[in-house]
Amino acid sequence: MISIVICSIKPEKFAFISKNYTELLGDTPFEIIGIHDAQSLCEGYNRGINQSRGDILIFCHDDIEIITTDFHSRLRQHLHVYDLVGCAGTNHLVASNWGYAGDPYMHGIVAYPVTDDVWPGNRFDLSVWGGVASVVVEGIQALDGFFFAVNRRVVNEIRFDEQNFDGFHIYDTDFTFAAYLAGFKLAVCKDILIAHQSRGNYCEKFEAFSARFMEKYQGRLPVQECNNRQVALAKNLDRVQMLRIGNSFRVA
Repeated sequence: MISIVICSIKPEKFAFISKNYTELLGDTPFEIIGIHDAQSLCEGYNRGINQSRGDILIFCHDDIEIITTDFHSRLRQHLHVYDLVGCAGTNHLVASNWGYAGDPYMHGIVAYPVTDDVWPGNRFDLSVWGGVASVVVEGIQALDGFFFAVNRRVVNEIRFDEQNFDGFHIYDTDFTFAAYLAGFKLAVCKDILIAHQSRGNYCEKFEAFSARFMEKYQGRLPVQECNNRQVALAKNLDRVQMLRIGNSFRVA
């Protein structure tokens, strides 16, 4: 069974992503656990874990749309090899945000609606980090939290840190980096294409939680940051065009 944990206070977005999963998973046993009163993403996700029954758990935002039609088979295939997979991340974490690593340490593929105040969208900008050399990037240290999936053995050992991250920022970097430090195998899978409405919210609260992250992992991160960020961007695409690009990552 697959357990999908979603923290959401917007019924229309929760309904949309629930329908998206239902259409993609079909007869596959799955459950959607909606947390609609989360005190923080860490608290909400931990509550979802306690309610879950699946051997695979997905944690995702409510403002995403999974575009890849054979999503389930690809996800299962990757989780036979890796413990924790996502769509964007870094193999050289230097700070609380995976994107601060810069090139050549950023990897992934994410679609964003051309007009971010309209959701769901019909036209997208496609961001690609790390080139097209491989479908899967191994040795990942941290993942973006708009979507990631884990085998249950991960949450049997690692939980979201409610004490340090009692808000809605840095929960993803902390959880995935903790899993990496515990010896679990993380990967970015570029053959799973997901659209995400938000391009990030880097406010004062983000900075405060970033400081907590840096204090928590003092001595576990490299001293020097790499901020030369490069991204390949294809603009104003429809779903067919995006899938054509996404399928180019697949190994024949």
